[in-house]
Amino acid sequence: MSETPETIVITDPDSDRYHTFGYISWWQQEVVRNATILVVGAGALGNEVLKNLALMGIGNIIIADFDTIEDSNLSRSVLFRASDRGRRKVNAAAERVKELNPDVNVKTWHGNINFEMGLGVFRHVDAIVGCLDNREARLSINRFSWQINRPWVDGAIQELMGIVRVFWPGQGACYECTLTDLDYQIINLRYSCPLLARQNILQGKVPTTPTSASIVAAMQTQEALKLIHEMEVQPGKAVMINGLTNDIYTTEYPVKDSCMSHARLEPIVALEEVTAVSTTLNDLLKIAQEKLADDAVLEFDGEIVTTMHCLDCGEKFDIFRKMARLYENESTCPNCGGRREMNMTHRVDGSEDFLERTLAEMDVPPLGIIRARSASKKESIYLELTGDKETFLKFD
Repeated sequence: MSETPETIVITDPDSDRYHTFGYISWWQQEVVRNATILVVGAGALGNEVLKNLALMGIGNIIIADFDTIEDSNLSRSVLFRASDRGRRKVNAAAERVKELNPDVNVKTWHGNINFEMGLGVFRHVDAIVGCLDNREARLSINRFSWQINRPWVDGAIQELMGIVRVFWPGQGACYECTLTDLDYQIINLRYSCPLLARQNILQGKVPTTPTSASIVAAMQTQEALKLIHEMEVQPGKAVMINGLTNDIYTTEYPVKDSCMSHARLEPIVALEEVTAVSTTLNDLLKIAQEKLADDAVLEFDGEIVTTMHCLDCGEKFDIFRKMARLYENESTCPNCGGRREMNMTHRVDGSEDFLERTLAEMDVPPLGIIRARSASKKESIYLELTGDKETFLKFD
């Protein structure tokens, strides 16, 4: 028996801006309208991806970036204007996306994707598109995608060259599988000996052209479109684009069995009533103990600096921030100029004197995910602050 062909819906071209898409056999405008796509990076690639998503009518777009606009962005970024100089990239990009298509809902997020976005955000989007210019951010997104089992689309450009890749946990190589020893050395340059972020390392500017950005971003958008339509993609392979010779070819990366990215957070427990700003450490610890055992502890995904004290003047300072978000100059006492020593923790067992601090006051972001572990049961679960979903995933 032959399969029944899918119905093609043809609308009025005078009243439907998506009319032409209806002629595409596999296109589902309702799927596109209801999709949520996270675009990380709002530079040259990000501008082109956002333009494409807006024109197609993607219903909800999250734009994530930490940078501001400078004159050099104007030659490669279709959404930026000279009057935007000094503005946050996410804000200018969001405005232009809405101008292109008022149907699109946009959420802006200005911050460092490596340490400041809740891991749960990645769980609640339909596709992730990385439009990045550095290895560290790519590595972070790759590890996040593995942890919550979501595919992501990577793009890279330099001069007239470009790469487009889909990485899907458990299907082919991941981004970290492709890294060399030199790549790790470049990533580690960001940190000084005590692992405080260096402030004075110059951000490398990638030389490229707007044409390269257009080509690579177009292919990234197509891959994201295929993902939300549940169409076949080629995980762990790269489309290599050589603009000098006009050669385009596909290569496959080998899987590294010992790759550090290949770790899942299972099971993830969605806590619908828990938010970062209203839930205390004590509240979450009680939930962990109810779901596991009385000896359950909370474990963060990195060290949190609780206090610093000056070795010279003896003054103590409350910090309560992730160590990765502290800069090198913060090891200097603001009072006497002496050296400050850090007190850190990555776990909470109930004996602490700061249990009434909210999760936000412990530098846990909205929709964060925190591990709860019981030694007696030899079991771990991952608690998601799902109560933040309604407010964080609020689109304009």
